[in-house]
Amino acid sequence: IDMVNLLVTGLGLMMVSISGGHIFLAAIATYKATGVLKRISVTPVSPLSLILGEVMPRIVMALVLIVAFFAVGSVFGADIVVGPELAGMLPVALLSTGIALSWAFVIAGTTNSPANANAMDTFTMFPLFLFTGAMFPLDAFPQWLENAAHLIPYTGLIEATRGITLDARPVTDFGPELAIGTAWLAVMLTLATRAYRFIK
Repeated sequence: IDMVNLLVTGLGLMMVSISGGHIFLAAIATYKATGVLKRISVTPVSPLSLILGEVMPRIVMALVLIVAFFAVGSVFGADIVVGPELAGMLPVALLSTGIALSWAFVIAGTTNSPANANAMDTFTMFPLFLFTGAMFPLDAFPQWLENAAHLIPYTGLIEATRGITLDARPVTDFGPELAIGTAWLAVMLTLATRAYRFIK
């Protein structure tokens, strides 16, 4: 695919998911550092209610932003299929956003201040953009690195995104990619429940 299509599809998924997780991280790291969680724990508000209240609006917003990003990209020359086919992006976007938000919980739970959480998040963000095919085609890398990159959850989700939005392929064509993303989401949720104590 040409560079415009590569960037719009790759960055569309990655920027919305990762930036959403980054903003989310700032909130939950502050909750932990300032003792908000301890104060909430003695109120009728349950941990689950707090988590769902934080996560669900961000997932909905991420879905809207991804579609908007693709629509704008099509105006600037990307060959995005803007139509009912985009409904296939729903499970891809849910997995991508869920992984990013879960990772935010892990970072917030393992760092002791919002500043440290932000630094750790920034440190892990660059490799994701570099090695997932979001900005550069994977076949530009050595074969061993290209193979390793497919173990990163976002790599397969970006490939699914390109197939759905550029070629109008059904989401069912990307079973292995979705399976890897689902497995990663399960792992990240497990780590999040252990790292961010209020979830326990």
